[in-house]
Amino acid sequence: MVRYGISRFSRIAPAYLFVVIGSYLIYNLIDPSFVYAITHQNLLRHLLFSGNVSALWSIPPEVQFYAVFVGLWFSLWKFRHQGNASVLAIVLTAIFLLISYRDQLPGTFVGSKMQYFFSGVLFGLFRNQAWSDKGMRTLALLQGMTLIVIGLVIARILPVEFGSKREFYNYLEGALFSGIFVFMFSFDTPLSKLLFGHRPIMMCGEFSFSMYLLNIPVIYVAMKLLGDHAHTPAMAALITLVVFLLAWLMYRVIELPGNTLLRRIGTRLFESRPLMAPARTEATDTIKSG
Repeated sequence: MVRYGISRFSRIAPAYLFVVIGSYLIYNLIDPSFVYAITHQNLLRHLLFSGNVSALWSIPPEVQFYAVFVGLWFSLWKFRHQGNASVLAIVLTAIFLLISYRDQLPGTFVGSKMQYFFSGVLFGLFRNQAWSDKGMRTLALLQGMTLIVIGLVIARILPVEFGSKREFYNYLEGALFSGIFVFMFSFDTPLSKLLFGHRPIMMCGEFSFSMYLLNIPVIYVAMKLLGDHAHTPAMAALITLVVFLLAWLMYRVIELPGNTLLRRIGTRLFESRPLMAPARTEATDTIKSG
């Protein structure tokens, strides 16, 4: 379980810390209006994964959830192999309390987004039980209908009021539908293979975190360079291409080597300690893969 936490942390820490430090230098030495405003006052918060500048606000809840996840995983192991339901009851009570008071918690605290994380875990457990390939045509139809509805919402043909960002993330319905969406598209239907099964999309998945971190700064720089020039579709396509290329470069140069280094350090720190390695079960395997 500890190794799982190390693995997940090592996945995001290198790119995140690189962007935080780079943004700090740019903001303080080059451009005081840079979109990632990492100042002397909030640098430590961001280095400790608790900052909230621009898109970086979403990283702290994810990192914090790794600890929650390990606790949930441990409680499921205790329940499944030792018949001990007390730990599971405590963990579930804590999770539901956080969900109940989500609108009163800071946005960078895992409790404010717990409904999304728990929905993902729950549908991951459901997915593990779907071992048969029956009903794939129906699932493909549901996938197609879902994409049509999303397209209608984006085109504003089907009006849906999301409210503010804070209100949007507070909706339990959003967490539920997000879980259902991921659950449906986790099945390899002809439609899902067509959309997500080819190499370009799989590559985007590999460096998607770098794309998330870099897209806003790249767009910011592009807008500054363009000035009053017209924003054409060709320019948007060029900016998108630059985002992809820079994200791929950061993935190869920062993410992968940093991931390897942090895993090695974490393993050495904990290898001399007796770690409880839970036996593989369907429940733990599913949560681990999620």
